[in-house]
Amino acid sequence: MKTFYLIDFENVHNEGMENIDSLSKDDHVHIFSTKNASTIRMDLVFSKGIDIQGHIVPARKQSLDMHLVSYLGNLLGINGQQCSYVIVSKDTDYDNIIKFWKEEGYPNISRKEAIPGNAKLQKQATSQKTSTTNGKISASMAYVFSGRERSKLNVFMQRGLVSRGYAGKTPNQICKYVIAHCNDERMLSDIHNDLKNNFDNYAEIYEDVKTILERFVSSNSKVTKRETQVRSFFGQHFKKKIYTDRKEDIINVILSAQTRQQVNSGLMQLYSDGNVVKHIYQTVQPLIRDLPEK
Repeated sequence: MKTFYLIDFENVHNEGMENIDSLSKDDHVHIFSTKNASTIRMDLVFSKGIDIQGHIVPARKQSLDMHLVSYLGNLLGINGQQCSYVIVSKDTDYDNIIKFWKEEGYPNISRKEAIPGNAKLQKQATSQKTSTTNGKISASMAYVFSGRERSKLNVFMQRGLVSRGYAGKTPNQICKYVIAHCNDERMLSDIHNDLKNNFDNYAEIYEDVKTILERFVSSNSKVTKRETQVRSFFGQHFKKKIYTDRKEDIINVILSAQTRQQVNSGLMQLYSDGNVVKHIYQTVQPLIRDLPEK
């Protein structure tokens, strides 16, 4: 597949192009720069057998970004969906443009912080990362999901897919396969097979699904750590029956509250005695001090 690399030189400089020799004759490089930018290394520009073109644009605020994005639209119009397009920049603002074009039917657009390196080494690194990611996901999800947990996973996956540019009925269809296999022993493999049977660009979707699942298990890990902290604190500071009788209710108030005011309001719903509420609220300050007041 022919690939076009659009380099935001002011953002990545020469470091972002150091692997330019790893590209093939099917790759085309467009370097966007201004007169104020640092000097482009000539040994990179004159790499043998690689089509490289430079574009000097006016040195104004966001001028380079706008010219690069405009040229991307031109390339898409000329070459269509059968080619691949890579914006080389650390600027995440380009991700909104990538999302837009994916929604318009151009799936092979991405952003990288540098031109990919040696294909063999990159494949080895990708394989090692994939193995680590798969193991992390499988280990963290190796239990039976309750209905509530499946619902939580579904919402998390839906939002993640939408944020990555999936639109229409596609997020629902992908989520259907994820939820259907979330309790399977070979969860990732089963999800992969369903995606392969139903999507032409299944490999890209599978990687996006794994990325979102990895974030999901990381998020769950933080929640679990927070709950463990709160339960340990409760056991140390609330030993009287008046508190232990409402242990789960008090813990739930602390875990679910988004503000300190919500903590106070939740405790007032549990106890009619203001002195009891005041004591609990003051005692749990170490747990809620990072929450906003309102």
